[in-house]
Amino acid sequence: MVMTMHPRKRIILKEAASLFRIKSFEATTLRELAEHSGIKGGSIYYHFSSKQEILLNMMDFSMSELIFTVKEAVKNKKNSIEKLREAIKTHIEYHINNLDMTVVADSEIRSLTEENHRFIIQKRKKYEKIFSEIIEEGLREGVFHIKETKITTFAILQMCTGVSYWYKEQGSLNVQDIVDVYFDFIYAGVLGLCGIRTDIPRLE
Repeated sequence: MVMTMHPRKRIILKEAASLFRIKSFEATTLRELAEHSGIKGGSIYYHFSSKQEILLNMMDFSMSELIFTVKEAVKNKKNSIEKLREAIKTHIEYHINNLDMTVVADSEIRSLTEENHRFIIQKRKKYEKIFSEIIEEGLREGVFHIKETKITTFAILQMCTGVSYWYKEQGSLNVQDIVDVYFDFIYAGVLGLCGIRTDIPRLE
């Protein structure tokens, strides 16, 4: 289930994501965050005890939403191919629609405390499992041909997450165009088509 959150907290997280993306987590102060959120400086402590708690809540919130939305998107799909397309589509759409938060969640994980870092990594593993289970299902169905599920899952997620860093709303491609390009590329990989060529020298 998607996390529920007080509207003011949502505003603070949204403004924090924007500031952390522009200035970095380290360089952003709680005072300027309060100003951007339309509240008095001290009032921010009514919702969050520290800047670290804001970062943790932001990452926890985005990961919880991703886990929920992708699970919902794939649960009624008939086979692994449909599930993979829908999972990729949902992942890309979420990242495009939440650019600030998803960039910060990816780039500022280094700024979490050790305990918070462990917590978010566990959430990420739950999310990664959704994709790895789809890939394993495709292997059982005999439609996917890969050597290593874990690495393939990492590669897919890393590539799709990268959309957050280059996407521009005024660009020539719309979201569906991007989804189609990414899916075609990934689909060729999981089908094993990348292993057909034998004349390409391997890197040592």
